[in-house]
Amino acid sequence: MMRQNQGENVTMGMQAVWDHIRLAAERTPDNLALVDDRSDRQLTFAELVEDVEAAAAGLGAAGLRPGQNVATILPNVLEHVIAILALHRLGMVVCMINPRLKPEEAGMLIADAGMTGAVCVADPAIIAAARDALPIDAPMLTVGGVANGTAAFETCRANGYELPTWSSPDPEGVAFVLYTSGTTGLPKGVMIPHRATDGRVLFAPVQCGLRHGPQNKALGLMPLFHAVGFYSALVTTLSLNGTYYVHSTFDPPVAVEAISDHGITYVFGAPAHFHAMLAAPNFDPADMKSVDTLVYAGAVMPGPLLDRVKPAFPNAWITNIYGTTEVMNALYMPDPVGKPLQYRPGFYSSVRVGRIGGGVDEVCEVGEEGELLVDAAADATFLGYLKQPVATAEKLAGGWYRTGDIVVRRADGDLELCGRVDDMIVSGGENIHPEEVETILMQHEAVREVAVIGIPDDQWSERVVACVVADGIDGDTLDVWCRESSLADYKRPRDYAFLDLLPRNAANKVLRRELREAVKDN
Repeated sequence: MMRQNQGENVTMGMQAVWDHIRLAAERTPDNLALVDDRSDRQLTFAELVEDVEAAAAGLGAAGLRPGQNVATILPNVLEHVIAILALHRLGMVVCMINPRLKPEEAGMLIADAGMTGAVCVADPAIIAAARDALPIDAPMLTVGGVANGTAAFETCRANGYELPTWSSPDPEGVAFVLYTSGTTGLPKGVMIPHRATDGRVLFAPVQCGLRHGPQNKALGLMPLFHAVGFYSALVTTLSLNGTYYVHSTFDPPVAVEAISDHGITYVFGAPAHFHAMLAAPNFDPADMKSVDTLVYAGAVMPGPLLDRVKPAFPNAWITNIYGTTEVMNALYMPDPVGKPLQYRPGFYSSVRVGRIGGGVDEVCEVGEEGELLVDAAADATFLGYLKQPVATAEKLAGGWYRTGDIVVRRADGDLELCGRVDDMIVSGGENIHPEEVETILMQHEAVREVAVIGIPDDQWSERVVACVVADGIDGDTLDVWCRESSLADYKRPRDYAFLDLLPRNAANKVLRRELREAVKDN
């Protein structure tokens, strides 16, 4: 069905991101859409649409054209939101690059994707790397200042360019390229089609209890260049006529203050965010009563931390989400307290448990460990990896996306997460899941963080090593703790490495590869 409105064609059967934003603006034009934590700048929905369309016209006047790949290399700032939406409104493929990458890595991604322009931070090193990777005279705009001949994105508005009438795009067309978090090697570009929008946006109200209406106030903790930060926090909040509070840099006391001062109702974060906020000196559960929807993803939240989060946000409905950039939120668990590793299939995905190393039709029995597979035909699923047909074919072999995660299907239909196929430790012929050992160690009150790895061992093939961030404790004490726990003896760490912090990527995922190298070298 087509709907003609204000000179624009909107296909009501499939809504792209811009369709969601425009429709929200029609419903509540005067409601606050965005609030910037740095400048306190505020935009209503009507002002947001006006500013995005003016910026889109300015980008068109600068030489960018529909269908081209264009980079954004920006942190969580209000201008990043405007840039993404303006490029999308102009019909560009928006390629969101992590600004924390090394400049040369960002340059490699730009060159590999054949990008024709960039909107980036005013960092001379990033600008130089982007210029080297872009075609000569490609438009380059910067946020927060100008350098080396760039133009200011903040003033890139209208400039006499006639913006094409918006028409809902081809559902199978590429809308955005988001990059994997890159725990090994250079991040892969995940091509996300327009038809994925509804499934990626609607899971939050359907599965997490997020309500429709201007009472919603979301704090943008997750990076906008990640799938959950963009879709689950930003686009979902705006689609439901809520207000998105841009949180530029995660600072626990500042985040706590923002929740209290603004009456934030929706918080989506990684377990590390909640661990840090609970440790902030100004944290008080009495100030967290406005939060009614709390969602976490990106890593397993240890049981002891989850037990603390529940009373710390006394009015919040808590949901644990499992997903990847490629398939979004394939599994979820409402009220996960007491069952931190348990999930159930989501409404917008079809999953099965396949035998590890087997074909997609080799399905495991109840109680048998296997690899989680997600049906690639689901609307929210990606199209493939940008310019990587071999990697795409491997991941989507047989029409199912191979997650690399090991799960067990329970008799009640839920799934229990056991670990990663590539993180599995094989010691003395026995399979050991790091998460099982980590769960035991995290129950010790002195342990703040832990990651368990396997390192080569002449006798056992691999030796279990626990990398620990802890206060006033030693390996002997933790060894006694493990011996007195329910952990089987063969799973017990044989060595402990004590660190000031665990290496993580921008998605807060532990870089086990770096830990293995550090432990092997020491």
